[in-house]
Amino acid sequence: MSNKLIVYMIDGVAAEHYRTEPGRFPHIASLERRGFRIENLHAEALGTSLPGRTSMLTGMTADMSGVYGNKIWDGTEFRYSSPDDIRVPTIPSRARAAGKTVASLNAAMIRQQDTDIMKAPWFIDGVFIQRARDVEPSPATASWLNVINAPKSDVFIQACEAAGIPADFPQMDKAQELQRAFFGLIADQMAADWVGALAASEHAPDLIWAEFLMTDFFQHNTGYKSEISHWIMSQADMAVGKILHYLREADQLDQWNIAVMSDHGHSAIETALHPQVIIPGVTVQCEGGSLLVAPKDASELEMVTEKLAEYGVEPYPNTCIPTEMQDQVYVFVAPPKISFENDNPDETEPTGHPKATSTHGLKPGMTGDDRFAIFAGPNVPQGCIPAANAVQVAPSFAKILDLPLDGFIAVPIF
Repeated sequence: MSNKLIVYMIDGVAAEHYRTEPGRFPHIASLERRGFRIENLHAEALGTSLPGRTSMLTGMTADMSGVYGNKIWDGTEFRYSSPDDIRVPTIPSRARAAGKTVASLNAAMIRQQDTDIMKAPWFIDGVFIQRARDVEPSPATASWLNVINAPKSDVFIQACEAAGIPADFPQMDKAQELQRAFFGLIADQMAADWVGALAASEHAPDLIWAEFLMTDFFQHNTGYKSEISHWIMSQADMAVGKILHYLREADQLDQWNIAVMSDHGHSAIETALHPQVIIPGVTVQCEGGSLLVAPKDASELEMVTEKLAEYGVEPYPNTCIPTEMQDQVYVFVAPPKISFENDNPDETEPTGHPKATSTHGLKPGMTGDDRFAIFAGPNVPQGCIPAANAVQVAPSFAKILDLPLDGFIAVPIF
């Protein structure tokens, strides 16, 4: 048996999308046929990108990991979560502690010091964080700058040279959303080449963690199961096919365990709520169908609760927030097919047509946030189960890598 593992995260692929559109995923389905499928992998609360990634990395709930939203409260404002916000050991840090080598390729929320090879995700540059659908860039914190400034790896460069592929993302203008979208598509496909070339190389690491990000962007902008969303799913599947091709050509496919899964699901949205109009002046963070609120005092919290209730929005227990912050940050959830948006400061209407016609971060427990997950390889049994929880993913990775299972709060999936 081999304890090598590739984790390939495809952003925002809902369990329902994978289940009902099998023809869009022939390469992933080929892994499923010889491996193990979780039909509905439940999302972490809240079901958005950085909490989803963090749950995969740690096997802990958000109140324990410290990452409960794409942006978290620092006492004065909501700012992007970063790798250094994770309060508990991660799979890469556990692997390094066990003497294993780790590569992070185009992946978020992994600390540079927990890797031997680091290629920062394409949405971070030397100054800003700006994902494809971000209207404005956010300043990169020291944690993210540490990721972008990771030293170059000779092993990685040699693997790219041997495969005849570039070892860096292209230099492109990313000032406009369309330009960022094209760059993201190119970068995601390049990262798949990097995974395959490195895994097939003579000095392959024990753990390779990588991401395909643009599936989330196109669903937000064109809708759930739109023709463009179907197309981007096929692009992600072809990226998996690239990785498998490299391994087959090197006669290495049977030497690798491969986990392909998403960080959250997606669901159709019909209406956007504009908190800057409904509760003007209140500090909030929109997380799809969920809203984080940092009220000034109890009186403001009461006002927020009353105003949001007029639109069917309910308070939700804030147990996903770290204990010491539960008197500062509160969670509200929208009714089905409704999300929160506050990108336009000039908005005058409390509701409107959503910019993101598909989203996630729904009320915890809603099936729209369930995600797909496939495992295959020498350390993986064949089978299928209807459901598993987010906290079971990391201990499953640990078991495959032959790492100690102490310290996890859940058992492996298989």
